[in-house]
Amino acid sequence: MTRTVTGQAEQHLRNGESGRQQVKTDVWSPMDFEQELHRMGTVESAFKRFARHGVRTLHHMFGGTGTSEMVRFEDGVLLNVVNCVLPLMATWHYDTDEALIMLRASLCCDVVFRFEGIPAIIFNRPEVTFACVPAGQHLAVDVVGGSRQQGFIALFRASTFAGRFGLVPDDLPSELRQVLTGTGAVGRIASFPLDHRLANLLADTIDTRLDGEMRVVQYAGRLTELVAFTMDAMLGTPSLNGGALHLRRDIALAQAALNRLQQEYRRPPLFSDLAQDVGTNQNKLKAVFKDAFGVTMAEYCLERRMREAQQLLLEASLTIAQVAERVGYEHQSSFAAAFRGHVGMSASEYRNHRAPFNQMLKAATESTGGPTKGSPGGDHRPLPL
Repeated sequence: MTRTVTGQAEQHLRNGESGRQQVKTDVWSPMDFEQELHRMGTVESAFKRFARHGVRTLHHMFGGTGTSEMVRFEDGVLLNVVNCVLPLMATWHYDTDEALIMLRASLCCDVVFRFEGIPAIIFNRPEVTFACVPAGQHLAVDVVGGSRQQGFIALFRASTFAGRFGLVPDDLPSELRQVLTGTGAVGRIASFPLDHRLANLLADTIDTRLDGEMRVVQYAGRLTELVAFTMDAMLGTPSLNGGALHLRRDIALAQAALNRLQQEYRRPPLFSDLAQDVGTNQNKLKAVFKDAFGVTMAEYCLERRMREAQQLLLEASLTIAQVAERVGYEHQSSFAAAFRGHVGMSASEYRNHRAPFNQMLKAATESTGGPTKGSPGGDHRPLPL
Protein backbone atom coordinates (compact mmCIF):
# COMPACT_ATOMS: atom_id res chain seq x y z
CA MET A 1 0.00 0.00 0.00
CA THR A 2 1.21 3.50 -0.74
CA ARG A 3 2.33 5.23 2.45
CA THR A 4 1.02 8.72 3.17
CA VAL A 5 3.76 10.99 4.49
CA THR A 6 2.71 13.86 6.71
CA GLY A 7 3.98 16.13 9.46
CA GLN A 8 7.45 17.32 10.31
CA ALA A 9 9.06 14.18 8.92
CA GLU A 10 7.70 15.01 5.47
CA GLN A 11 8.98 18.57 5.78
CA HIS A 12 12.38 17.24 6.73
CA LEU A 13 12.49 15.04 3.64
CA ARG A 14 11.57 18.00 1.46
CA ASN A 15 13.80 20.64 3.01
CA GLY A 16 16.18 18.97 5.44
CA GLU A 17 19.09 18.33 3.13
CA SER A 18 21.50 19.21 5.94
CA GLY A 19 20.76 15.80 7.44
CA ARG A 20 21.73 14.12 4.19
CA GLN A 21 24.92 16.15 3.90
CA GLN A 22 26.23 15.40 7.37
CA VAL A 23 29.59 13.67 7.55
CA LYS A 24 29.26 10.06 8.66
CA THR A 25 31.18 10.46 11.92
CA ASP A 26 30.82 8.18 14.95
CA VAL A 27 29.38 5.32 12.88
CA TRP A 28 28.89 1.88 14.41
CA SER A 29 26.45 -1.00 14.51
CA PRO A 30 23.10 -0.17 16.11
CA MET A 31 23.64 -3.35 18.19
CA ASP A 32 26.73 -1.85 19.88
CA PHE A 33 25.45 -1.27 23.42
CA GLU A 34 28.60 0.36 24.78
CA GLN A 35 28.95 2.79 21.89
CA GLU A 36 25.29 3.77 22.09
CA LEU A 37 25.65 4.28 25.82
CA HIS A 38 28.59 6.64 25.41
CA ARG A 39 27.26 8.59 22.44
CA MET A 40 27.23 11.81 24.47
CA GLY A 41 30.20 10.81 26.60
CA THR A 42 30.60 14.15 28.37
CA VAL A 43 27.55 14.33 30.67
CA GLU A 44 27.81 11.30 32.94
CA SER A 45 24.98 12.53 35.20
CA ALA A 46 22.55 12.11 32.29
CA PHE A 47 22.87 8.31 32.44
CA LYS A 48 21.42 6.15 35.23
CA ARG A 49 22.08 2.41 35.28
CA PHE A 50 18.86 0.83 36.58
CA ALA A 51 19.87 -2.80 36.01
CA ARG A 52 22.97 -4.81 35.14
CA HIS A 53 22.24 -4.45 31.43
CA GLY A 54 19.86 -1.48 31.48
CA VAL A 55 20.65 2.24 31.24
CA ARG A 56 18.28 5.21 31.43
CA THR A 57 19.01 8.50 29.66
CA LEU A 58 17.65 11.72 31.21
CA HIS A 59 16.95 14.00 28.28
CA HIS A 60 16.39 17.16 30.30
CA MET A 61 20.17 17.21 30.76
CA PHE A 62 20.39 18.04 27.05
CA GLY A 63 17.53 20.54 26.82
CA GLY A 64 14.78 17.99 26.12
CA THR A 65 12.35 16.18 28.38
CA GLY A 66 11.52 12.64 29.44
CA THR A 67 13.64 9.50 29.29
CA SER A 68 14.76 6.67 27.05
CA GLU A 69 15.95 3.29 28.31
CA MET A 70 18.25 0.84 26.58
CA VAL A 71 18.40 -2.83 27.59
CA ARG A 72 20.74 -5.49 26.23
CA PHE A 73 19.44 -9.06 26.25
CA GLU A 74 21.23 -12.29 25.45
CA ASP A 75 21.03 -13.88 21.98
CA GLY A 76 21.61 -10.59 20.18
CA VAL A 77 18.71 -8.32 21.18
CA LEU A 78 18.82 -4.61 21.97
CA LEU A 79 15.64 -2.88 23.19
CA ASN A 80 14.95 0.84 23.48
CA VAL A 81 11.92 1.99 25.48
CA VAL A 82 11.44 5.62 24.49
CA ASN A 83 9.32 8.32 26.16
CA CYS A 84 10.91 11.67 25.45
CA VAL A 85 11.01 14.93 23.47
CA LEU A 86 14.25 16.13 21.89
CA PRO A 87 14.78 19.89 21.57
CA LEU A 88 16.15 19.79 18.00
CA MET A 89 16.43 17.48 15.03
CA ALA A 90 18.99 14.73 15.68
CA THR A 91 20.64 12.44 13.13
CA TRP A 92 22.66 9.26 13.74
CA HIS A 93 24.47 7.03 11.27
CA TYR A 94 24.87 3.25 11.51
CA ASP A 95 26.65 0.48 9.65
CA THR A 96 26.37 -3.24 10.37
CA ASP A 97 28.20 -6.32 9.13
CA GLU A 98 25.27 -8.63 9.98
CA ALA A 99 21.61 -8.73 8.94
CA LEU A 100 19.26 -7.24 11.54
CA ILE A 101 15.52 -7.35 12.08
CA MET A 102 13.93 -4.27 13.60
CA LEU A 103 10.57 -4.27 15.37
CA ARG A 104 9.26 -0.77 16.00
CA ALA A 105 5.99 -0.12 17.87
CA SER A 106 5.18 3.55 18.36
CA LEU A 107 2.43 5.41 20.15
CA CYS A 108 3.92 8.77 19.16
CA CYS A 109 6.82 9.43 16.81
CA ASP A 110 8.25 11.60 14.06
CA VAL A 111 11.25 9.72 12.73
CA VAL A 112 12.81 9.00 9.33
CA PHE A 113 14.91 5.92 8.53
CA ARG A 114 17.08 6.49 5.45
CA PHE A 115 18.72 3.56 3.66
CA GLU A 116 20.94 3.73 0.60
CA GLY A 117 19.17 3.41 -2.73
CA ILE A 118 15.58 2.92 -1.52
CA PRO A 119 12.81 5.30 -0.40
CA ALA A 120 13.00 6.46 3.19
CA ILE A 121 10.71 4.91 5.81
CA ILE A 122 8.61 7.49 7.63
CA PHE A 123 7.39 6.77 11.16
CA ASN A 124 4.81 9.36 12.21
CA ARG A 125 1.70 7.38 13.14
CA PRO A 126 0.76 4.91 15.88
CA GLU A 127 1.78 1.59 14.30
CA VAL A 128 3.92 -1.51 14.60
CA THR A 129 6.48 -2.26 11.89
CA PHE A 130 8.92 -5.05 11.06
CA ALA A 131 11.89 -3.91 8.96
CA CYS A 132 15.12 -5.45 7.69
CA VAL A 133 18.61 -3.93 7.80
CA PRO A 134 20.82 -6.18 5.63
CA ALA A 135 24.52 -6.65 6.29
CA GLY A 136 26.63 -3.89 4.80
CA GLN A 137 23.70 -1.47 4.52
CA HIS A 138 24.19 2.08 5.81
CA LEU A 139 21.34 3.47 7.88
CA ALA A 140 20.72 7.11 8.87
CA VAL A 141 18.07 7.91 11.48
CA ASP A 142 16.53 11.39 11.71
CA VAL A 143 14.55 12.15 14.90
CA VAL A 144 12.45 15.32 14.68
CA GLY A 145 12.87 17.73 17.56
CA GLY A 146 9.88 19.03 19.52
CA SER A 147 7.78 15.91 18.88
CA ARG A 148 7.09 13.26 21.44
CA GLN A 149 8.78 9.91 20.74
CA GLN A 150 7.08 7.11 22.63
CA GLY A 151 7.28 3.36 22.10
CA PHE A 152 9.49 0.28 21.66
CA ILE A 153 12.37 -0.12 19.20
CA ALA A 154 13.89 -3.61 19.27
CA LEU A 155 16.78 -4.91 17.17
CA PHE A 156 17.40 -8.65 16.67
CA ARG A 157 20.23 -10.46 14.97
CA ALA A 158 18.53 -12.17 12.05
CA SER A 159 20.65 -15.29 12.57
CA THR A 160 19.23 -15.90 16.07
CA PHE A 161 15.74 -14.42 15.73
CA ALA A 162 13.74 -17.63 15.27
CA GLY A 163 15.72 -19.65 17.79
CA ARG A 164 15.28 -17.02 20.48
CA PHE A 165 11.53 -17.71 20.49
CA GLY A 166 11.81 -21.47 20.03
CA LEU A 167 10.59 -21.24 16.43
CA VAL A 168 11.65 -22.93 13.20
CA PRO A 169 11.53 -21.18 9.81
CA ASP A 170 8.20 -22.78 8.87
CA ASP A 171 6.61 -21.08 11.89
CA LEU A 172 7.48 -17.62 10.57
CA PRO A 173 5.58 -15.42 8.11
CA SER A 174 6.97 -15.75 4.60
CA GLU A 175 8.31 -12.18 4.65
CA LEU A 176 10.48 -12.97 7.68
CA ARG A 177 11.61 -16.29 6.21
CA GLN A 178 12.87 -14.42 3.17
CA VAL A 179 14.91 -12.10 5.38
CA LEU A 180 16.44 -15.00 7.28
CA THR A 181 17.44 -16.73 4.04
CA GLY A 182 18.92 -13.56 2.61
CA THR A 183 16.33 -13.15 -0.15
CA GLY A 184 14.22 -10.44 1.51
CA ALA A 185 14.23 -6.79 0.51
CA VAL A 186 15.82 -4.02 2.55
CA GLY A 187 13.46 -1.76 4.47
CA ARG A 188 9.90 -2.31 5.55
CA ILE A 189 8.74 -5.93 5.82
CA ALA A 190 5.25 -5.36 7.22
CA SER A 191 3.37 -2.60 9.01
CA PHE A 192 0.08 -2.54 10.93
CA PRO A 193 -1.84 0.13 12.83
CA LEU A 194 -1.86 -0.29 16.60
CA ASP A 195 -5.05 -1.82 17.89
CA HIS A 196 -6.19 -1.31 21.48
CA ARG A 197 -4.40 -4.48 22.66
CA LEU A 198 -0.99 -3.33 21.49
CA ALA A 199 -1.56 0.30 22.49
CA ASN A 200 -2.46 -0.79 26.02
CA LEU A 201 0.51 -3.18 26.16
CA LEU A 202 2.92 -0.40 25.21
CA ALA A 203 1.35 2.22 27.46
CA ASP A 204 1.27 -0.09 30.48
CA THR A 205 4.90 -1.06 29.96
CA ILE A 206 6.12 2.50 29.50
CA ASP A 207 4.30 3.53 32.69
CA THR A 208 5.54 0.53 34.70
CA ARG A 209 6.40 0.99 38.37
CA LEU A 210 8.83 -1.91 38.36
CA ASP A 211 12.51 -1.11 38.59
CA GLY A 212 15.84 -2.83 38.54
CA GLU A 213 16.07 -6.37 37.24
CA MET A 214 12.28 -6.85 37.52
CA ARG A 215 11.86 -4.03 35.02
CA VAL A 216 14.12 -5.91 32.62
CA VAL A 217 12.12 -9.12 33.18
CA GLN A 218 8.92 -7.25 32.31
CA TYR A 219 10.47 -5.71 29.21
CA ALA A 220 11.55 -9.16 27.99
CA GLY A 221 8.05 -10.58 28.45
CA ARG A 222 6.29 -7.66 26.81
CA LEU A 223 8.69 -7.72 23.87
CA THR A 224 7.97 -11.42 23.31
CA GLU A 225 4.23 -10.70 23.46
CA LEU A 226 4.62 -7.88 20.96
CA VAL A 227 6.54 -10.15 18.57
CA ALA A 228 3.80 -12.79 18.85
CA PHE A 229 1.00 -10.29 18.16
CA THR A 230 2.85 -8.87 15.16
CA MET A 231 3.72 -12.20 13.54
CA ASP A 232 0.15 -13.41 14.11
CA ALA A 233 -1.11 -10.34 12.25
CA MET A 234 1.34 -11.02 9.41
CA LEU A 235 0.27 -14.66 9.14
CA GLY A 236 -3.38 -13.61 8.97
CA THR A 237 -2.97 -10.96 6.26
CA PRO A 238 -2.66 -12.26 2.67
CA SER A 239 -0.40 -10.33 0.35
CA LEU A 240 -1.59 -8.78 -2.87
CA ASN A 241 -0.38 -11.69 -4.96
CA GLY A 242 -1.77 -14.32 -2.60
CA GLY A 243 -2.90 -17.73 -3.78
CA ALA A 244 -6.57 -16.74 -3.95
CA LEU A 245 -5.87 -14.32 -6.78
CA HIS A 246 -5.07 -16.24 -9.92
CA LEU A 247 -6.05 -13.65 -12.48
CA ARG A 248 -4.03 -10.55 -13.28
CA ARG A 249 -7.33 -8.71 -13.79
CA ASP A 250 -8.40 -9.52 -10.21
CA ILE A 251 -5.20 -7.98 -8.88
CA ALA A 252 -5.72 -4.91 -11.06
CA LEU A 253 -9.31 -4.50 -9.80
CA ALA A 254 -8.24 -4.74 -6.16
CA GLN A 255 -5.42 -2.25 -6.67
CA ALA A 256 -7.67 0.19 -8.52
CA ALA A 257 -10.18 0.09 -5.67
CA LEU A 258 -7.43 0.57 -3.11
CA ASN A 259 -6.02 3.57 -4.98
CA ARG A 260 -9.44 5.19 -4.94
CA LEU A 261 -10.13 4.45 -1.27
CA GLN A 262 -6.72 5.75 -0.24
CA GLN A 263 -7.86 9.15 -1.46
CA GLU A 264 -11.51 8.97 -0.36
CA TYR A 265 -11.55 6.84 2.80
CA ARG A 266 -12.96 9.71 4.89
CA ARG A 267 -16.10 9.79 2.72
CA PRO A 268 -15.87 6.65 0.58
CA PRO A 269 -18.03 6.25 -2.53
CA LEU A 270 -20.85 3.73 -2.60
CA PHE A 271 -19.17 0.41 -3.28
CA SER A 272 -21.59 -0.23 -6.13
CA ASP A 273 -20.47 3.03 -7.75
CA LEU A 274 -16.82 2.19 -7.12
CA ALA A 275 -17.26 -1.23 -8.71
CA GLN A 276 -18.84 0.35 -11.77
CA ASP A 277 -16.01 2.89 -12.01
CA VAL A 278 -13.32 0.18 -12.02
CA GLY A 279 -15.25 -2.03 -14.44
CA THR A 280 -16.80 -4.85 -12.43
CA ASN A 281 -19.75 -5.62 -10.17
CA GLN A 282 -19.98 -5.00 -6.43
CA ASN A 283 -19.82 -8.63 -5.30
CA LYS A 284 -16.81 -9.34 -7.48
CA LEU A 285 -14.97 -6.25 -6.20
CA LYS A 286 -15.68 -7.08 -2.57
CA ALA A 287 -14.35 -10.60 -3.05
CA VAL A 288 -11.10 -9.68 -4.82
CA PHE A 289 -10.39 -6.80 -2.39
CA LYS A 290 -10.75 -9.10 0.62
CA ASP A 291 -8.60 -11.77 -1.02
CA ALA A 292 -5.93 -9.21 -1.89
CA PHE A 293 -5.61 -7.28 1.35
CA GLY A 294 -7.18 -9.46 4.04
CA VAL A 295 -9.79 -6.84 5.00
CA THR A 296 -13.05 -5.67 3.48
CA MET A 297 -13.29 -2.27 1.85
CA ALA A 298 -15.42 -1.06 4.78
CA GLU A 299 -12.84 -2.33 7.29
CA TYR A 300 -10.04 -0.64 5.35
CA CYS A 301 -11.83 2.73 5.37
CA LEU A 302 -12.66 2.40 9.07
CA GLU A 303 -9.07 1.56 9.98
CA ARG A 304 -7.74 4.55 8.03
CA ARG A 305 -10.27 6.90 9.62
CA MET A 306 -9.51 5.64 13.13
CA ARG A 307 -5.76 5.85 12.56
CA GLU A 308 -6.12 9.45 11.42
CA ALA A 309 -8.42 10.21 14.37
CA GLN A 310 -5.81 8.86 16.79
CA GLN A 311 -3.17 11.08 15.22
CA LEU A 312 -5.38 14.17 15.43
CA LEU A 313 -6.28 13.44 19.05
CA LEU A 314 -2.61 13.11 19.95
CA GLU A 315 -1.80 16.45 18.32
CA ALA A 316 -4.43 18.06 20.59
CA SER A 317 -5.16 20.97 18.24
CA LEU A 318 -8.81 20.07 17.53
CA THR A 319 -11.87 19.34 19.62
CA ILE A 320 -13.28 15.82 19.48
CA ALA A 321 -16.20 17.13 17.41
CA GLN A 322 -13.73 18.65 14.95
CA VAL A 323 -11.76 15.40 14.79
CA ALA A 324 -14.98 13.53 14.02
CA GLU A 325 -15.77 15.93 11.19
CA ARG A 326 -12.20 15.84 9.87
CA VAL A 327 -12.30 12.05 9.45
CA GLY A 328 -15.69 12.06 7.75
CA TYR A 329 -18.35 11.69 10.45
CA GLU A 330 -21.37 14.01 10.30
CA HIS A 331 -22.47 13.11 13.83
CA GLN A 332 -20.13 12.98 16.79
CA SER A 333 -22.16 10.15 18.33
CA SER A 334 -21.43 7.91 15.32
CA PHE A 335 -17.74 8.76 15.58
CA ALA A 336 -17.76 8.05 19.32
CA ALA A 337 -19.28 4.60 18.84
CA ALA A 338 -16.88 3.72 16.01
CA PHE A 339 -13.82 4.95 17.93
CA ARG A 340 -14.68 3.02 21.10
CA GLY A 341 -15.40 -0.13 19.11
CA HIS A 342 -12.11 0.11 17.22
CA VAL A 343 -9.71 1.39 19.90
CA GLY A 344 -11.32 0.03 23.06
CA MET A 345 -11.74 3.38 24.83
CA SER A 346 -13.52 6.67 24.21
CA ALA A 347 -11.84 9.47 22.26
CA SER A 348 -11.57 11.61 25.41
CA GLU A 349 -10.07 8.70 27.37
CA TYR A 350 -7.58 8.12 24.58
CA ARG A 351 -6.59 11.79 24.52
CA ASN A 352 -6.25 11.94 28.32
CA HIS A 353 -4.28 8.70 28.48
CA ARG A 354 -1.84 9.56 25.73
CA ALA A 355 -0.17 12.93 26.12
CA PRO A 356 -0.18 15.10 22.99
CA PHE A 357 2.85 15.57 20.77
CA ASN A 358 3.28 19.19 21.79
CA GLN A 359 3.00 18.59 25.54
CA MET A 360 6.39 18.76 27.17
CA LEU A 361 7.08 15.99 29.66
CA LYS A 362 8.05 16.54 33.28
CA ALA A 363 11.77 16.41 33.86
CA ALA A 364 12.99 13.12 35.24
CA THR A 365 13.19 13.14 39.03
CA GLU A 366 16.35 11.08 39.36
CA SER A 367 18.60 14.11 38.91
CA THR A 368 18.59 17.42 40.77
CA GLY A 369 20.12 19.34 37.92
CA GLY A 370 18.01 21.61 35.73
CA PRO A 371 17.76 21.66 31.95
CA THR A 372 20.93 22.42 30.14
CA LYS A 373 20.90 25.79 28.41
CA GLY A 374 21.52 25.74 24.71
CA SER A 375 21.48 22.70 22.50
CA PRO A 376 24.42 20.65 21.30
CA GLY A 377 24.69 19.65 17.64
CA GLY A 378 22.31 17.20 16.00
CA ASP A 379 24.72 14.26 16.01
CA HIS A 380 25.13 14.40 19.80
CA ARG A 381 21.81 13.31 21.24
CA PRO A 382 21.78 10.16 23.41
CA LEU A 383 18.63 8.57 22.00
CA PRO A 384 19.70 5.37 20.24
CA LEU A 385 17.66 4.66 17.11
